[in-house]
Parts: sequence; C-alpha cells; structure tokens
Amino acid sequence: MMQKAGKKIYSGIFRDGDAGNQAKRRFRNRRKELMDAENMLMVLTGVPYGPGQETLWTYAFVPTYQEPSLMYLTGINQTEVILLLDPHSKQSDEILFVKKKDPSKEFWDGIRFGVGDPKSVSEAKRVTGIADVRDIDDFEAVFKERFEKQKSKKVGAFWLEGLRNGTRHTIESDHNWHFKKQIERMLRKWKAPKDALHNIMDTHFDLRLPLDKYDVANTLKANRLTGAAFEETLRRFGEFKTEYAVQGFIEGQMQMRSPYGLSFPSIIASGPNATVLHYVKNDDAFKKNEMVLLDFGVRWMTMHADISRTIPASGKYNPLQKVLYEIVLKAQLEVQKQARAGRTIQEINETCWETVNHFLKKDFLDQGGKCKLKYKERPHGVSHLIGEQEHDGDPFRNYAVQPMKPGWLISNEPGLYGSFKIRLNGKTYDQEIGIRIEDNLLITEKGCRNLSQSIPKRVEDIERLMNGG
Repeated sequence: MMQKAGKKIYSGIFRDGDAGNQAKRRFRNRRKELMDAENMLMVLTGVPYGPGQETLWTYAFVPTYQEPSLMYLTGINQTEVILLLDPHSKQSDEILFVKKKDPSKEFWDGIRFGVGDPKSVSEAKRVTGIADVRDIDDFEAVFKERFEKQKSKKVGAFWLEGLRNGTRHTIESDHNWHFKKQIERMLRKWKAPKDALHNIMDTHFDLRLPLDKYDVANTLKANRLTGAAFEETLRRFGEFKTEYAVQGFIEGQMQMRSPYGLSFPSIIASGPNATVLHYVKNDDAFKKNEMVLLDFGVRWMTMHADISRTIPASGKYNPLQKVLYEIVLKAQLEVQKQARAGRTIQEINETCWETVNHFLKKDFLDQGGKCKLKYKERPHGVSHLIGEQEHDGDPFRNYAVQPMKPGWLISNEPGLYGSFKIRLNGKTYDQEIGIRIEDNLLITEKGCRNLSQSIPKRVEDIERLMNGG
C-alpha cells in the first residue's frame, strides 16, 4: 500500500486482503475465473452511497461498506463504481467506471479513485490493476457499444434471488436490484431480446464462498483478535454492572486491535434478555445470579469473526447454569465432529438439535428438571455461511441443502432458550435462561478446522479467567 509521509494513502479505498504485491493478480484471477465460467458480457455495481448517506445527516461509521460481490472482484471500497467484464473483447476485457476527481469532496471525505486528468486515471490503474478506467458518465454509451458487438446478445448482472417454500423470490430493496432495473431499461431501449439479462449470482457464489489462503489467514486473525478482546473482558467483568458497559468495553477492545471495524453490532443480553435471539437494546443492568450472552466479532480486512459465548455474571456457573451450558456445548462439539465436505448444513442442523434434545432429556428432565422452551423442537439454524459478509451466500439459504465444499466457512451455534427449574444438592434453581455458543468452522475434505479454537468456552476456562486466573 503506497505511503505518503509515513501514512497509508489507499488503505481506505482498496482492501488488498493482506496479499501485498499479489493483490492485483489475485483480484484479476477472480475476475478471469468469473469471465471463464459465464462467458458473457457482465456488469456489476458497487454501493451507490456510503454508510448513513441515504438519510440526510445520518452518520454511521463503517470502515468497510462496499457491495461484497464487487469487493470480492476488485478490492475497491468506494461508492458509485461499476465494473464491466467482457470476455469476448480483443481490446480490454475489463473496464472500471468511476466518477471524476473532486478535490473539494476529498477535502471532506478523503482520497477517492477518479478520472478527469491523466494523473488520476494512472493512479486508479496502478493501485487497482485494472488497465481500463473510465468516467462513470460514459457507462451507458460504452455498455451499448459492447452489447451490440455480442453475437449472443446476453448480459450478466448480479442480484439476490432464491427459493422460499418452493417459490422463487428476489430481494427488491437493495442497490443490486435497482441496478438490474436500470440495465433492463437500457436493454429495452436497444431492442434487446427479452431474455437477454441473466443472473450470475449462483456462479459468483460458487467462486466466492470457498475461502482462499488469504481469506483464511484474515479470518483466523479476526478470530484471534476477537478472542483476545473476549479474554480481557472476562478478566475485567467484575467491574461491569450493565449490558452497555460490557458492550462498550468489548467493542473498544476489538476496535483497539483492528482498523476494519466490527463484524456486526454486539449483542449483550443478560438473564431473560438472552432468550431474544436478535436482542439489540443492550441497556439493562444485570444481577450476579444471571448469565450474560455475548454475540460479537471483529473484521480483519474484509473477513469476519462471528462468536457467541454465555458467561456467569458472578464469575461462576451455578449448578443449573452449568448443566444447561454443557448440554449446548455437547451439541456444538458433535456438530464440529460431523462437519465436512460433502455433508449439508441441513444434515448437521439435524445432528445439532437431536443432540440438544437428547441431552436435555438425559441430563436435565430425567434428573427431575422442568422446562418451558421458547420454541418448538429447534430455535434456529445451527449454521450460516461466513465470508465477504458475516452472513454470506444467498439470503434464502438455499445453500443449506447443497453439499458443503472445502473452503466454506460456517458458523456452529447451537442454543437453548426458555424457563428452567430443578432441585440440585438440596437447593431449587428457577431461571429464565438463554445460552448460545458459537464458533467458526472451515470445511475441509475430511472434516473441519475450528478457527475459533483459541477462544475460551469450557466452563473451567471461563471461570478461571473471570476469577483472576
């Protein structure tokens, strides 16, 4: 990454994935793989606005905000960008469209790739490795010229769609859909065939979801940094009395360790609040006899850690909490044992909840315990894909029935949520409890690699750290 007076110039607008000198070749290879797979003219768009810019004066600080499909193919992290890929061209098979350089805007928001003068164009070419960089105002004219040269009269674009209950659905609220509609209007104007536009989503995800060695290294680093922040939070936990104090501390610890921001806003849910799966308000005080569920993670480059742990506010699990926690932990370890290439997420989902329900009966109900669960049979899926997005892959999760491939990264997050009562060692325990334990598993040919292995989750390890060990 080029530097000026010891400062990094392009790190905000070009994420090189820690590939260094190999970054441009890495992104070029990805674009070439997509062109080889689809063999048609393709156009993809970046996000049209930055964090919070869709609402006047709203500001949200998110260091990485690019559309993941474009980020995967280019590493470019700025708004109003279009990528054209033309595998049939004998001149330039890829064109990057950006806006004109605007020094007054850069005074406010920092450097951006742009055109309008030879130096700016040369700068964009050199950093991105894309040899043809043009004004985004010329996109329609260039696109038309390239389209009319195509014998097949086919165009590929990226938008999100999939099956839900056997019916095809599309996501019609995001910028990819709006860009699709824009492309359709152009094609109608040019009298293109009605079936000219094709969705490249499936091919794109086939290429993107298996992580390469740089992605794996970045994910592993994100997990290790997240784990370090968690351990420091455990050591200092006795100082905290509220969910927001825990959130402020652990997010501060994560952001101290990475300039790339959080994977998502943290969930810090104490006692009954932990039975709300997407609890967000984080504003309650907690009692010493409660457990606190933490769902948290930091990014490194464009990769994510997505971790959940459930800990005792007192620093020691009571007998009820320990029994329930270890039921969830047994299910998590069974999923890890079963996860491998060729199996499906749907299959390991069955394994997860069969294990939870088996041990809930054996270790709790058969020992005199009573419970009222917040759900029937299973509360949520045990896994989702992780990659350029913290929840990656098609949004309808049709991937759950596909055989997993080496390089896929999945979450492993069994949980247990409800009201539980039992008498143990002469004392009655009666609590509303939510427990989730989550790791990130890299799928391999013969099994999986737990990239979260170093993050404490055993009862004795958590209690030791919370009590000065």
